[in-house]
Amino acid sequence: MGGRNILKLLTFLPFFVYAYFSFTGQLLLQVNPLYLIALPVAAALVLLLSRNLWLFIASLVATNAAVQLTGGSGSQLFFFYFLLLFVEGLRTSSWRYFFAVGAIVTLEAGSALFHLKDTPFPFGPLAAFVGFAALAYLFLRREERHRQALEQSLDRERAKYHWLDPLVSPRSQRLAALKEETYSVDADVLYKGFVNLGFETLNVHTAALFLISGNRLHLVAARSHSDRIKDDVSFELGEGLISYLAREQKPSLLNDLGADMDRLGYYTGKVEVNSILTVPIKSGETNYGILVADARRMFTEYDQTFLVRLGSLLARDIQIARAYEERHREALRFSGLYELAGNLLTGLSEEGLIDRSFELVRDLFAPDAIGFARLREKEGAKVLRYEGTNGFDKGFRFDPERSLVAMTAKHKGFLKQRDMTKPGLYRLGPGEKPAVNKTFLGIGFEEDEETHGVLWLEKQEADAYSGREGKILGFTAALLSAAFLRVRYHEELARLARLDGLTGLLNHRAFQEELIECLKKSGTVAVFIIDIDHFKRINDTYGHPVGDMVLAKIAEVIKDKGIAARYGGEEFALIIPNIPSRQMIGRGQEILAAIRRAMVRIPEGTIQVTASVGGAIYSKDARTREDLVRAADSALYAAKTGGRNRLVLAGK
Repeated sequence: MGGRNILKLLTFLPFFVYAYFSFTGQLLLQVNPLYLIALPVAAALVLLLSRNLWLFIASLVATNAAVQLTGGSGSQLFFFYFLLLFVEGLRTSSWRYFFAVGAIVTLEAGSALFHLKDTPFPFGPLAAFVGFAALAYLFLRREERHRQALEQSLDRERAKYHWLDPLVSPRSQRLAALKEETYSVDADVLYKGFVNLGFETLNVHTAALFLISGNRLHLVAARSHSDRIKDDVSFELGEGLISYLAREQKPSLLNDLGADMDRLGYYTGKVEVNSILTVPIKSGETNYGILVADARRMFTEYDQTFLVRLGSLLARDIQIARAYEERHREALRFSGLYELAGNLLTGLSEEGLIDRSFELVRDLFAPDAIGFARLREKEGAKVLRYEGTNGFDKGFRFDPERSLVAMTAKHKGFLKQRDMTKPGLYRLGPGEKPAVNKTFLGIGFEEDEETHGVLWLEKQEADAYSGREGKILGFTAALLSAAFLRVRYHEELARLARLDGLTGLLNHRAFQEELIECLKKSGTVAVFIIDIDHFKRINDTYGHPVGDMVLAKIAEVIKDKGIAARYGGEEFALIIPNIPSRQMIGRGQEILAAIRRAMVRIPEGTIQVTASVGGAIYSKDARTREDLVRAADSALYAAKTGGRNRLVLAGK
């Protein structure tokens, strides 16, 4: 054994000596826990701040010493072992976690064995500790797997554009990849990511993606609970159920497959599935394929809406990926454009995208002025940003017909005017300030079916830009089109995440967020909680679809009465800011009367609904958000126990 190894053993010698005294129970005393509580608290803080091995061992020693000196397994500080273990599980690897468990159990069991004459063996505390250790480990590993899954999802998203991403690929590497023509969008990662998202979110039996190549439909990605998925699936378009639905290019929901199950074509044998949901992967007039999900349960309209949105996102990502491939040759000549294009695709706000596009244009073209305008069929045309002399303020509205910008939008390409100072030429229309720049170079692009954007440059010199610059600007516009659409999808998904899928009202989490904001901004805030009377009886009598109709009807009735939310189950909530307390009864009676007037018509007749309503107001009935909701809930309980179909206010 070398001298270095002997030295390492000597460094552990104090801990071995301590372990001997602890195991033999020589530290077992009855010191007041208040004197030593700082030791385990400090140990937990050390583990939170550091992963150092020596500090880890020192923290174990400190906690064990505090427990032993205050009575061992019967000490009031024994629960700090649980805290220590949980913190260690969050911070470090499995071997250190189990080492801590083993060390604690061994030392406490040993000290107890050496004092059996004085106290019984602590089976209960040690068993509880071991049980907690096992459950905590399972929980922590599950959280770790979930975290890794989220990171992998992020990596998959970045992998689609890794050759554009400055966060994961240095400039030299990206340029080398472009020159060697080795870059590519990882299609398999893209396809599997969307299939996995559909599979996990909808909890289906199988999720599969088929793409069209020529006149055939090919399975490119699948995930299933069954091991009977065929390895290589290909259909002629129109051949079989899936291929027929792909050719139809419409969302389909079949909740009673029956004999049609055999026509699915992607199983090697019979599988017990009862429902199938398909959506086309389509962008504009281009049909890329079909996304398929099947399940033993019946699909709902919510499932179909989700899959339609997933299919739209997938189609757009496929379109983006293929657009990058098509523009590869042009991109080779303009590596500087790629330096900022990656940033363009990571923007999640409209202002941020405009900032980055202006920065890109300034670097590539050195213009004397830059403008960005948007034309929408319903809203007209307006300027979103202009930088230059004799310019336009944000929001400036202009003629969508008689201007260079309007012509550029209609052209959907780049438009160049060598000298726009000539009579009869306008950037935005008659009445604008005279232009001081001569050259106009604009590019139009489509944000969606109803929205067109125009980015234009101005230069003092006449005929300043060539067709080559126009092509570069055209590629910038293609990126902008994809980026703006991506921002819109993110905004739409964020909006949907705040809504209840059945009623369209705010969900519980969004209700709490809105209430927090109202309490910050308003002097008084009223909360009404509404519970549909005998809702279970409605479900039991008419079925859950009718129950859903009742919930939707109540949501329709109350949505304009304030900030409305589905609080949970058959309960709704309303936030009404800046309401005088004297108006509480009148507003509550108005809500109650509106619900009484609501009629739900079904084939069997008409259902009249009543509800119990409880209300409270800040700051008369409560001083905090929690107390306000609690007061309204208590009032609701009083309304229900008092006979239902009535209003009760807190404190009445």
